[in-house]
Amino acid sequence: MTSILNVGEPAPWFSAATCDTSGENIAFNELAGRHIVLFFLGAGEEPSVQSALAAFTQRTDLFDDDRALLLGISSGPGSGGSRERMLQRQPGQLFLDDSSGAIARGYGVVEPGTTGTQSKVHPTAFILSPALQIVGIVPLTEPTAFAEQVVSLLREHSGKPAFQNAPVLIVPQVFDRSLCAQLIELYEAAGGREIGAIENKGEVVQQFDPKFRKRLDHYISDEDALQRMRVSVERRLAPMVYRAFQFPVTRIERYLVGCYDAVTGGYFRPHRDNTAPPVAHRRFALTINLNEGYEGGHLRFPEYGNQPYSAAPGDAIVFSCSLLHEVTPVTQHRRYAFVTFLYDEQSHRVREANKARADLSGR
Repeated sequence: MTSILNVGEPAPWFSAATCDTSGENIAFNELAGRHIVLFFLGAGEEPSVQSALAAFTQRTDLFDDDRALLLGISSGPGSGGSRERMLQRQPGQLFLDDSSGAIARGYGVVEPGTTGTQSKVHPTAFILSPALQIVGIVPLTEPTAFAEQVVSLLREHSGKPAFQNAPVLIVPQVFDRSLCAQLIELYEAAGGREIGAIENKGEVVQQFDPKFRKRLDHYISDEDALQRMRVSVERRLAPMVYRAFQFPVTRIERYLVGCYDAVTGGYFRPHRDNTAPPVAHRRFALTINLNEGYEGGHLRFPEYGNQPYSAAPGDAIVFSCSLLHEVTPVTQHRRYAFVTFLYDEQSHRVREANKARADLSGR
């Protein structure tokens, strides 16, 4: 059968629970940053599927989490060797549950005439780029030839050098050095704390998983500092954002200083900033470094390669909230940064509507 998707198109996003005993919910979009073999296994019981899985799991030189990930999508519990692999999480391998068949239908690999939980999946592999773009589609016919073709495509594409720059805007001297120093002083006087974040399910949490983020934050309330920040963003940054992205910044979500400390290994794992309803209004993320003299703490955009991005004190880094990004660990001293989100009046209406819905639901 032929998939409804074609090479060159973006892979549809989804979320699903792992097949292992943890049942952890995985957001597919956050797996970007390495090549992925998205393998629809069906129920995982067919000998041809088990044979292909066995061939893939032997290729630890390819499937190591960094270079590539084998992402199996299972519509059933599997049997024999395939079930053992799905229940044991190994480096470079991840198996997700699709017992409803929703993911398989979204990728067009369900046999015609089958629906619901009885959907029959035609085993197929999609080879995806680090930006989750489809670069190859291989239906399973004969296991050995299938595995060889998938591995050949994976080696071909993963061996290509990444020269692509992330669509990032860097604007020098948005904050002057005295404002940077003032913000650090205000942070140190009050101390930082963990501030609630938004999970993919749209729930506000008061404490981060330390495996995901280590950063302490402080909301700035000093009127002099607030006024200086507003004027600086309005006069120095907003015109440059409009020039680069033709986007009229009219609103700033918050005035927050965050600190990544080498003592705790400060970092922020790969994430996107607008994937849950309460933050869907966000359009651009803004980071303004406040100090120097630290090591690490770079911004990185895994969909566009491993290039680190950093800026001098007072310089701004602006990027779309839909980009996957991370802050690499600070290894020496502390990194202070002003971090916020920019949006416009149309986005403000989206924010207010989401707030109203949350109030009605009792959240």
